[in-house]
Amino acid sequence: MKQWRKKIFKKVSYALLLPISKWYAGSERKAMIEGISLTVKAGVFHPALFFSTKYLLGWLKVQPLAGLVVIELGAGAGLLSIYAAKQGATVISSDISENACNNVKENCRRNNVTVEVLQSDLFTDIPWQQFDLMLLNPPYYPRNPVSESEYAWFCGEDFDYFQKLFFQMGRFMKSTSKAIMVLSEDCNIEVIQSLALQNNFKWRLMEQKKIWFEENYLFEITF
Repeated sequence: MKQWRKKIFKKVSYALLLPISKWYAGSERKAMIEGISLTVKAGVFHPALFFSTKYLLGWLKVQPLAGLVVIELGAGAGLLSIYAAKQGATVISSDISENACNNVKENCRRNNVTVEVLQSDLFTDIPWQQFDLMLLNPPYYPRNPVSESEYAWFCGEDFDYFQKLFFQMGRFMKSTSKAIMVLSEDCNIEVIQSLALQNNFKWRLMEQKKIWFEENYLFEITF
């Protein structure tokens, strides 16, 4: 599809789908994904409505997770955290949103898994330790969030989320640690990559996949 046609198609699609998704996300919903039963509270990022979480889950499914120490930053309803815990990982699940943290706790009880859930703005309130694996489905639209739920979407006008992430993240990594980040063609990957490189991280495209009309990418970040 030519670029101009693709842009028009996406604009029309978003104009139709955005109000529907906002309406759907405005009420508590149920979901079953890979045998994991989820309640998704109103205002919490819904992993079944969008490609990104399920794309990251697909990668996670073929990884050896038993015995690893894992953190999911911006966990939403906790799908990835719960999956990793079920595979034998020790998991911390964090989110800036109190509503999301309560949602993760409820879903952990529902699925009978043990996950430590911490409300934190990235690593600010995470007790120091070094993780084997970090999972990130970050907000990437450059606008300042004005409500708790908008932190799942907007990273700040100056990409504040990524500036803070890459400033903090290295302390929580060892030489063998890696962070896996999912991004789409809708975000400014060049700016995000530049911020990572400025903080001495290594940045590698692991894979990309076209889902419907949108390219999605998995990046490995090491220190």
